[in-house]
Amino acid sequence: MRILFVCDTYYPHINGVYYFVCRIAPLLQEKGHQVAVIAPAASMKFSKKKIDGIDVYGVPSVPVFYYKGFRIPVAFLLRARIRRIQDSFKPDIIHVQDHFLIAKTIVRMNKGYGIPIIGTNHFMPENITALVRSEKWKRRIEKYCWSRFTAVYNQLELVTTPTETAAELIRPKLQTHVKAISSGVDLKQFATSGNEVVIRKKYGIPNKPVLLYVGRLDPEKHIHEILQSMAVVVEKIDCCCIITGKGLERSALEQLAIKLGIQDDVIFTGFVAEEDLPLLYNLSRSFIIASTAELLSLAALQAMACGLPVIAVNAGALPELVHDQVNGYLFNEGDIVKMADCICRIFTNDDLHKSMGEKSREFSTKHDIHVTVQSFEKLYQHYTGIQQFMPLSHTNVLAAVE
Repeated sequence: MRILFVCDTYYPHINGVYYFVCRIAPLLQEKGHQVAVIAPAASMKFSKKKIDGIDVYGVPSVPVFYYKGFRIPVAFLLRARIRRIQDSFKPDIIHVQDHFLIAKTIVRMNKGYGIPIIGTNHFMPENITALVRSEKWKRRIEKYCWSRFTAVYNQLELVTTPTETAAELIRPKLQTHVKAISSGVDLKQFATSGNEVVIRKKYGIPNKPVLLYVGRLDPEKHIHEILQSMAVVVEKIDCCCIITGKGLERSALEQLAIKLGIQDDVIFTGFVAEEDLPLLYNLSRSFIIASTAELLSLAALQAMACGLPVIAVNAGALPELVHDQVNGYLFNEGDIVKMADCICRIFTNDDLHKSMGEKSREFSTKHDIHVTVQSFEKLYQHYTGIQQFMPLSHTNVLAAVE
């Protein structure tokens, strides 16, 4: 089967869309399918290159200067360039990852091709409006964003999204069917540990218990709340916090750490190579996430696969992963005191830490990436089979991925 992924953002801009595609595409390819990606090129020139072993067709794009790595495709001649790619690759099915320019153009063009198109939603307007201070304008922008999302995704055969929480969010906005399929985690990759001494030396991590955050350093992630809670925690216990990732807020967060007097207790690692991530998880005592706009949180899943208790805000899809007082703790947005208390409990109670970690590892098995790949493979096969042998039936489609 020939599967074409469509992304309006891709490597080197590292985000949820890239991580989703770069993990399942090679596994599909290993199972004998031919896989390709359309995404913005790294320049104004058309390109074709191998990324993660997958053919990536790049359409001309321009950079967004305030966000390193993020590029916007150029609309001029876009249809002709997409037609050239489709005629060359000849996909049996198209899997779009967003509703922006490339995906929107492909959906519009598909009337002449008749290729089945499904979509996965990774989008929440909060990822765009986090920098907007006016509540009035924030609501207007969010309404507009959802309307653009609906206009494209209502034309798809089926929409998937990583959690049931995410599915419930978009079902009222769509007329097409919505199915929750986890983005998945490589349990084997994150169950392994390495030389703790080496990884501590590489990132300058002191020999103390570690609270870990992994993800973008952007406003909607609410990392300032994590730092504020750490300022309370270090007054009671000797520990440190690792903030892993890059983003718009790094400089401001570093200044906040200085202002709070915890600059020696917080380590900003910047971007961490994938091979080092399991090592950082496995030397940590607990994982923390305060983001209120999560449709899944791959980082939280990875932490769970490593057997870490997870401290998470009670928002978005995080309560689907974190069962309060079972494999971690939930706190309300902005409750710094509760966050600090949760950290202290896990860091000072070995039995609690062990039992919560075991539950995290147990819960993570429900998100095995090989099960995710199998679910999408069945979905693709079902749609390409429908195209040839039987009329479209959404009941049959949903049954195929149960």
